[in-house]
Amino acid sequence: MSQVANENITKHTPSDAKMLSQLYGPIQTEMFRVEKILQQEMSSKYPQVNKVVSYGCMLGGKRLRPALLLLAAKATGEITDNHFRLAAVVEMIHTATLVHDDILDEADTRRHLETVNSRWNNETSVLLGDFLFTHAFYLASTMPTTYAAMTIGLATNIVCEGELRQIASKQAFETSEEEYLGIIEAKTAELCACSCQQAGRFMRKRCGCPTRQ
Repeated sequence: MSQVANENITKHTPSDAKMLSQLYGPIQTEMFRVEKILQQEMSSKYPQVNKVVSYGCMLGGKRLRPALLLLAAKATGEITDNHFRLAAVVEMIHTATLVHDDILDEADTRRHLETVNSRWNNETSVLLGDFLFTHAFYLASTMPTTYAAMTIGLATNIVCEGELRQIASKQAFETSEEEYLGIIEAKTAELCACSCQQAGRFMRKRCGCPTRQ
């Protein structure tokens, strides 16, 4: 399990921590590799920029979306280099949404750390989120086909749409259960589902068949 994910799991109750550790068990080694990719990609040659971007790498939490992608890949075939890259992509997108959410919520802390907007300012948070979004899609564009960029782009659009729906419903006390569940599906479930979807698309079967295009 990655160091960041492990640190955040230990902050849960003992029963929850045990459950999460069991979930990540089959992909413990693979998650370390994803963490290395994240540390490499979430960096900059400019020291002041690197300080902000590398700090953002610590805010993602349990790394649930990369874990879902890797677990789905392992369940349907074998984990390939494409899966590792995609796992980093979905985590970068998730982190970008969190950075922007913290501005909207005027949050001071996340995962027991200062938020980017608290540590620096809102302008830095906006630009960090943009940096993560754009770099994630750059990585997605390096895949063998355009499928990843297309489907992850659509999922990200739905996530942002869910956030807009939530903002619009803040003062709408008559919001229906259906609309509420729709917002949750867009904001949270969509990127989780997309992560699992990527696993199957870019799998290599155990029989040695080539990666699907």
